[in-house]
Amino acid sequence: MPSSNPKLLAALALALLASACAGPQIAPPRRLLLSYEGPAPAQSELARPRLVVRAVTVPDYLDRRQLVYRAEGVELRHYEQVEWAERPAKAVTRWLTQALAARRADYAVLALTTPDGRAPDATLSLSLDAFEPGRDGVLRLRGSWAYARHAQAASRTGRFDADVPTAAATPEASVAAMQQALQQAFERLVVALPAAVQGEGA
Repeated sequence: MPSSNPKLLAALALALLASACAGPQIAPPRRLLLSYEGPAPAQSELARPRLVVRAVTVPDYLDRRQLVYRAEGVELRHYEQVEWAERPAKAVTRWLTQALAARRADYAVLALTTPDGRAPDATLSLSLDAFEPGRDGVLRLRGSWAYARHAQAASRTGRFDADVPTAAATPEASVAAMQQALQQAFERLVVALPAAVQGEGA
């Protein structure tokens, strides 16, 4: 009977051990986007007052890659194998800028700052306090906004709230409810903003 090769046996043992440790392959998480799906921004060749949308602020527990939902009471959970393509604060800032640019042609709407670094004619700040689905199947959006001219104190403020039922307890249904809630709150905001003052932006 031929003698066993110790080196070969050791190599086989290591290969079996590595295979056992590797375990099943886990698929990468799906990435979801909170996207604006409304009309394109209004175009104009005339100089218009510049309205800058400041970076939207959201609570830390929301501004992360995981898509969270309220399980019960104060308990939060997140959907498995799903993550945001971009953090919610950045996504809502982009969404609001695009929506305003499409609906308020009296302003040149910009995100975060002006291209030339000059002070904008007006600013809009939005702060969200809640923006997650609840255990009862309702997504609650709670926030507030402030409008100011020429970097002065806020001249007009308002609420940014909406309640939207989720069609199912899935991440896709949650994102769809978030988009509907943003749209509902935006419809009240867009008519509450003061009209641009003619002569600004020249």
